[in-house]
Amino acid sequence: MLISTSALLMTACNDKETKAGPTSSQLAQPMGTGQPGSTPGGSTTNGQATVRTVGKTGWYEGFDITVDKATVIPDEFGGAKVRVDITYKNTTTDNKTLSTVPTLLVSGQIDDGAGFDNPAVPGKGSATGNVTTTVQKLSDAQHLLDTLTVVYGTAAENQTVIPLRADAKVESTAPKALTISGTLVQDQTTIQITGGTLTPSYTTGEHGKMDLALHIKIIGGSGISDGGSNIFYEYFSVKTPDGQNLPADNRGPINELLERNQTIDNAKTFAIFVVPSPGTGTYVVTYDAKKGEGDAPTFSFTVN
Repeated sequence: MLISTSALLMTACNDKETKAGPTSSQLAQPMGTGQPGSTPGGSTTNGQATVRTVGKTGWYEGFDITVDKATVIPDEFGGAKVRVDITYKNTTTDNKTLSTVPTLLVSGQIDDGAGFDNPAVPGKGSATGNVTTTVQKLSDAQHLLDTLTVVYGTAAENQTVIPLRADAKVESTAPKALTISGTLVQDQTTIQITGGTLTPSYTTGEHGKMDLALHIKIIGGSGISDGGSNIFYEYFSVKTPDGQNLPADNRGPINELLERNQTIDNAKTFAIFVVPSPGTGTYVVTYDAKKGEGDAPTFSFTVN
């Protein structure tokens, strides 16, 4: 998916590189990765390309996102084209494309003229994308690359910030796999917790929140009545390390009809809770289909 926004005149720091105002069609043109004589990490001379290996990784929406390299190709008018090559590794089993358009910052300012190629990536697969832009006046390619930053998400969310400057650190939180197991039994229903994940929430307005997802297996007893028993996500809650009691969120839409002696073990069945960052500490999970009218089983576990 190729995405490009309208042009914006911008000036890089110290006015060394001046942003051009190309049309969307110009930004969408594919660029080569270099020219003969280009030197990785070298300076721009005599129209030669400058290629910088970046190799920095962040995480966003189930993707491992690696900025591989950036290329500056001078043009005959004293400006240059810039291309940032990115690899997207889909860690989920679903075919996915990023739901958000990334942002390119130049000296901390949004480059509204940048174009983004965000690929569709098969489950557990990888694909390459890129960011392209142009500058109207180029005096130092290395300085220009030092001013570039690729950003995923907004300030209202948990952002991933990948700067191209060599000594600048990536701002991103890696997802965490949880090796946990536990059992909750209420009447004829057995809930087995078989693992989980802790990831930043990428929902707007949930900056500083994490998604705690617990994979569950549901087992029906021999005493379940004819017609089965309904199992809903609302039956799950968690007490967080800071003492909050939180219901399961509908982003884990558990809605099952459990029959007598049936086992429901779906790889995508998760009870999901939106918890405060950083998400470490001891949790207590409760399953209560009786909604407070009887004893409810609990299970505790610790996230380090």
